[in-house]
Amino acid sequence: MIEFENFSFRYEESKEFTLKNINVTVETGEFILLTGRSGCGKTTLIRSLNGLIPHFYPGEMKGDIRMDGASLLDMKSSQLAGRVGTVFQDPRSQFFMTDTTRELAFGCENMGYRREETVDRIAKAVADMELSDYLNRSIFALSSGEKQQVAIGSVYALQPKVYIFDEPSANLDYEATKRLAQIMAKLKQKGYTIFVVEHRFYYLRDLIDRAFLIQNGQIERTFTRGEFCSLPEQTRVLYGLRTSWPGQDAKAYQEKKSHRETGHSFIVENLSFDYKNGPEVLQNVSFEAHSGDVIGILGHNGAGKTTLLSVLTGLLKEKKGEIRYDGKRLSPRKRRSLSYLVMQDTDYQLFGSSVEEELSLGISGDPSEKVTETLEALELSAYREQHPAALSGGQKQRVTIGAAIVKDSPVIYFDEPTSGLDYDSMVRVSRLIERLSDAGIIIFVVSHDFEFIVRTCTEVLQLDDKGAIHNRHLTSSVLESLSEKYFN
Repeated sequence: MIEFENFSFRYEESKEFTLKNINVTVETGEFILLTGRSGCGKTTLIRSLNGLIPHFYPGEMKGDIRMDGASLLDMKSSQLAGRVGTVFQDPRSQFFMTDTTRELAFGCENMGYRREETVDRIAKAVADMELSDYLNRSIFALSSGEKQQVAIGSVYALQPKVYIFDEPSANLDYEATKRLAQIMAKLKQKGYTIFVVEHRFYYLRDLIDRAFLIQNGQIERTFTRGEFCSLPEQTRVLYGLRTSWPGQDAKAYQEKKSHRETGHSFIVENLSFDYKNGPEVLQNVSFEAHSGDVIGILGHNGAGKTTLLSVLTGLLKEKKGEIRYDGKRLSPRKRRSLSYLVMQDTDYQLFGSSVEEELSLGISGDPSEKVTETLEALELSAYREQHPAALSGGQKQRVTIGAAIVKDSPVIYFDEPTSGLDYDSMVRVSRLIERLSDAGIIIFVVSHDFEFIVRTCTEVLQLDDKGAIHNRHLTSSVLESLSEKYFN
């Protein structure tokens, strides 16, 4: 049993308390969903549970957190490691080894267990979590879902009583998300207490016992599974929550206008690509796009979505086939000058010392007027002189989009733009892309976020296992078939 007793926490660098008077009891074996708008205090709550607060994030604490009568706040990190295990959003952030078997052993070795006990714990983790196919493999060769399974196995080997999952589906395709739900179900059946911080929680419908809605550092409401999964849409949107039923709710979105035969054309014909000494990733890919089209690129992890983006943007050269813009064939160099890529992790593409400088980089002449207009349009004027690193994730994303607008890029690519975003932020990104579409920009979006895809895109490109592509206008019948494929 875990008890929060009037618990509050303030980060050392902050004047305000992030968590305020948390009073709640979680029974052993309960499955708890922690949800709410970004910045509400979810991450701080789980940091308080796993010992990152106060050992890594110092600050002022009030009250107590107790597990089976013992205060977690009085425990050392080494003591907590055997009680509370955490699987982070990006498993790479918790890997220390380059191969899977040594990664499974790392935690046990770090805890000082004897070799025989470490071997026994690994064997149990491999058997219970069905990891035999992942042994003795390079971490770098695994898909996102496979990395996460190894991360869960490495935590499982420590045999904690409590599991914490932080945005675990953010980087997973639909099949990997289903697999994640199956692993969580197995942990729940074994009687472990589970906390999941999640915005896209549809896959947890059958698992959660209670959902805690956190707002402004407090548990605003507690729901049973039935109450939470049947929230009226108006109430759900008021709380800033994603849908529990993305397949069903997709029917509410009307078919969007096709822009075929209008404006600028972007045509791909018989495109193929393979990596050196590797199999062919893309095979005879053909499709077309026109000004204002918003095209979602779908496919499981490893299907070739990132490779397709890299070829379209000119970062990779195609093996055969061609790409044309307004009838003119584009070399990789010309594709690079024509397009702009908004990466999933925007920190990789921010170089300026201020937001204004970031939007002006590489622009000939005096771009100040265009920069000012763009900052106003993206509601970034107040941050003009701030360093991009000091901005929130959503603000950084708008800065990168602003750079594309100032550059007058006719084609913009987004790679997982809503990964880890709450409902409000997802809607904001969707509306921003719609504005770009209205301005005649051709937009490609790689995403596993079905709720975002159906809200935003006009067409979808589906990559299959053979690297081929299927191009379909996002009609009601296509929405129905996609819902059937991903959610039934």
